Amino acid sequence: MPKIHASAIVENPANLADDVVVGPQAYIGPDVKIGAGCKIGIKATLVNRVTLGKNNQLFTGATIGENGQDLHFDNPEAEIVIGDNNIFREQITVHQPSVKGNKTTIGNNCYFMADAHVAHDCHVGNNVVMVNKTGIAGHVEVGDGVLIAGIVMAHQFVRVGAYAVIGGVSKATRDILPYTMNNGNPALAYGLNAVGLKRSGMTPAERSAIKQAFQIFYLKNLSTSKAIEAITHELLPSLPADSAEHKRIAYLVEWFKPTKRGFTFHSSKRHEVESEVE
Repeated sequence: MPKIHASAIVENPANLADDVVVGPQAYIGPDVKIGAGCKIGIKATLVNRVTLGKNNQLFTGATIGENGQDLHFDNPEAEIVIGDNNIFREQITVHQPSVKGNKTTIGNNCYFMADAHVAHDCHVGNNVVMVNKTGIAGHVEVGDGVLIAGIVMAHQFVRVGAYAVIGGVSKATRDILPYTMNNGNPALAYGLNAVGLKRSGMTPAERSAIKQAFQIFYLKNLSTSKAIEAITHELLPSLPADSAEHKRIAYLVEWFKPTKRGFTFHSSKRHEVESEVE
């Protein structure tokens, strides 16, 4: 049976795995489902339709499942789906999707530090770290292995590609390219996340291909469309089929396609974008 503190309120204990631990003054609504090994901390709150996988940990005051902060929110079937082995520190918030048919989703092995915010209709991948007081607005997509430092704000509909880094106190108004280091207001790309790529286990061949793509996109003075064309029709076919490096660049090519916000500029364009107002 779940271990539920006497001061906690659990509307439907049958939805909790047998070894779930629920701390003092926590609240868990009737439509919340919690998997094995989860620990729900002091005054943590889970409401509406939320599904937690295994071994997730919520610290004091974490709140998951409130309606999205959308003035026109009207989605009674809204749902949040969260994977396994995630940590939600103090006072974090994760909100329900506002678009009918959507889900707000979080993958596995993520770490959300205190006061982080995941807004309505967001999709967060695996092994993502969001540092204190960082917020992603509605419909933001965050790829696997991303690090978003403290006090960062991501504009709605922005996409953050896999293994990208956004430095502290930055404002992401355009899509952040996979594998890159970004910083500033607005955020600009400064180079590759070389340390992160190496730590992730990528081979020298993978890292070399990614470097070539970065140079084509940012350093050859090509228009965005011409740069994407060169990566798609020149770099990608030059890589061995089914190789790891081919897959990395194939991911990049697919990632380029659905942008709504455009792409982050290189830091060399700083003076051209400093006056950009969102």
